[in-house]
Amino acid sequence: MRDLPMRIAIMAAALLVASVGIVVAAIFLCVALYSYLLTLLSAPLAALAAALLVFLLSFLMILLGRLLAKLVAGRAKRARTASGRAHAIGVELGKLLGDDASSFIAKKPILALALALVGGFVVGMNPKLRAILQAIIRS
Repeated sequence: MRDLPMRIAIMAAALLVASVGIVVAAIFLCVALYSYLLTLLSAPLAALAAALLVFLLSFLMILLGRLLAKLVAGRAKRARTASGRAHAIGVELGKLLGDDASSFIAKKPILALALALVGGFVVGMNPKLRAILQAIIRS
């Protein structure tokens, strides 16, 4: 857990280096395309054709990205609906408990404050209880 920031920094640096490499490769490909088209067409037409081909490739990449995003979103939606019943039960239970707690706090705010302080003190002083509560929260 302590090495997580270092791993993130290394991954970010690797991503930056890879991105620069991809941009440089794309520039070389564009220059090569222009040079090839220059043998077939005049200079202005070769530049226009190269720009149109790069634009078309960029447009196709955007469409591919959107398609992949829709596929990933569809998978995520199916996964959410599979666990939707348990989530709905949890939401309803949370609403019921929240309403009960809210009405209790509204009726007896001093007692609610005292119970919260005592509960916090007990959890803070008892390592076993704290470990149990942390395990419940993590799962």
